Amino acid sequence: MEILIGFIVLAILIYIIGKLVSIPFKILKNIVIGLIVGSAAIWVMDLFGMGIEINVVNALIASVVVYIISSII
Repeated sequence: MEILIGFIVLAILIYIIGKLVSIPFKILKNIVIGLIVGSAAIWVMDLFGMGIEINVVNALIASVVVYIISSII
């Protein structure tokens, strides 16, 4: 009987730890997707002659904007 209780407790702990670990990966996934979409948007704007260069600061700003817009929708 103790083995069954230990197994159930272990399964619950693994589930809780898995949920806690997956949260940062979801945030990281959203940031990476935002960086890709933001960089693509900057690149398209640069194609139309707006004079915006792709650098780290512009990509991060664009990723934050994309993340905010995607969280609203």
